[in-house]
Amino acid sequence: MATKRFKSKIDRWFVLLLVVLIVTEIVAIGAAAIQAGDPLATTGLILTAIAVAALLVWLMLGTHYTVDRGILRIVSGPLRWKVTIDQITSVEATKSPLSSPALSLDRIRIRYGKKRRIMVSPADKAGFLKAIGHDVSS
Repeated sequence: MATKRFKSKIDRWFVLLLVVLIVTEIVAIGAAAIQAGDPLATTGLILTAIAVAALLVWLMLGTHYTVDRGILRIVSGPLRWKVTIDQITSVEATKSPLSSPALSLDRIRIRYGKKRRIMVSPADKAGFLKAIGHDVSS
């Protein structure tokens, strides 16, 4: 079976939320840097702003799911999960807003192993389900 990679579906409201967070963070840290009056503190605050913005962008652009040789690899920015496909016990549709490597509320909850679960939101839901060999239960 060839390696299959699936991008995360991204809700427009999520993109808007990230943009608002990045702009708010830059404005707040910029104001704090101006008030600091200390070049070293200002540099630290600016570097912090850049790091936080980069992390948020990395999460948004770097969330994807790969199925290869019986393994589902889930990547969300710097975070990584590995799920053996034969350990998957159920797959169900959900709109849960709980934290997960999914950039849309149109999600799939995957239960695997002993009481483990993770939610994903592949843009190509049908292709993803075919690749992991499961159907969604409602």
